Amino acid sequence: MHEAIISEEVWNAAQAKLIAQAKKYEHVNKGKDERTHLLSGIVRCPVCGAGMYGNKSIKYKKDGTKYKDFFYYGCKHRSMQRGHKCDYKKQIREELLDDAVAEVIVKLVSNPQFAAMMQEKINMKVDTTAIDQEIANYEKQLRQDYSIKAKLMEEIDNLNPDDRHYIRRKADLDDRLYRMYDKIEELEEQLIAARAKKTSIEAEKITGDNIYKVLIYFDKLYFAMSDVERRQLIEALIAEIQIYEERKPNGQWLKSIRFKLPIIENDLSIGLDNGNQVETVVLLHYYEKDGDRV
Repeated sequence: MHEAIISEEVWNAAQAKLIAQAKKYEHVNKGKDERTHLLSGIVRCPVCGAGMYGNKSIKYKKDGTKYKDFFYYGCKHRSMQRGHKCDYKKQIREELLDDAVAEVIVKLVSNPQFAAMMQEKINMKVDTTAIDQEIANYEKQLRQDYSIKAKLMEEIDNLNPDDRHYIRRKADLDDRLYRMYDKIEELEEQLIAARAKKTSIEAEKITGDNIYKVLIYFDKLYFAMSDVERRQLIEALIAEIQIYEERKPNGQWLKSIRFKLPIIENDLSIGLDNGNQVETVVLLHYYEKDGDRV
């Protein structure tokens, strides 16, 4: 009905970017005394498997003065295990577990093979062949449908009002034109979604590269970060942390770390050397060998 303010190409690109970048808002207006729990929700309860969350224990002495605040990870006991609520009530001291996770990652990045592995991942190109073909197919189909729509509109304009079948012919063409509009609208939505998917894939590659670069210098950057920055890095880096049900003789709770990114592709043991126990962090991958999944 009127001239477009922006081109259709710019509009579609904007819709794709909006979808790709959409995420929930995070709570950032915390009080000055509110603590950032680095591993909250990432640590898993060893009994029920639910996320354990950061808490603060406040206790007072007999004279009314406070003891030093005690921060810990605990299970909320909400997850059901065989019809019963989880009864794991251990309180894992935050500082102990946070330091253990940082120590594992520092030892990981200190491995002589690590820098070369990370550089190789940074240089690796992301494969968008499949999504590129999907986008091309939608664009081709849209061009054909735009052409059909234009021809239908031209036929309607060229109808002779004096033709005794004018009303029926116009109604038939109008019906075909409306169906074509519906088809075009559906294709445009599919195209926008496909472009958003490609943008997301490429953004994940960029994010992954940034994390790999941070990991290379982790031992220098991590300890200079604020707690909020550390939490953001850990959320991007770690999928989950498993702990032992009971604290080990070497003083450690940490059992394993599962990373979101493919960081460890070979057997790579990381020891926490505060005793005779050795903790191992390994990321396993499935692959095909002679037709079997290994």
